[in-house]
Amino acid sequence: MRLQTRTLTTLKAQHKLDVEAANAKKIKDTIDGKVLTFKAKAGQGGKLFGSVTGKDISALIKRDFGFDVDKRKIVTKSDIKSFGTFTAEARLFTGIVAQFSVKVEEE
Repeated sequence: MRLQTRTLTTLKAQHKLDVEAANAKKIKDTIDGKVLTFKAKAGQGGKLFGSVTGKDISALIKRDFGFDVDKRKIVTKSDIKSFGTFTAEARLFTGIVAQFSVKVEEE
């Protein structure tokens, strides 16, 4: 009886991982290679007011594609503190990474 309970628990855990991996793959297929456009306010001298964070990029993904991606899973190569196009990636699941661009434009 104990062995069956452990096996059932293991199967449920594996199923949950499989579902998470399938969802991550679906998100990757949707956003990989895309360009997300972020409109930001300009401060003095036409410079970006503040910076674009993982939270902002997560909100863009939600708005444009309808997927919830945790802000902690979004990584940029450098801080986004100016206007232009920057590369970013979303580490969605073990071995599943979506790479995309973030284009920051003035409002």
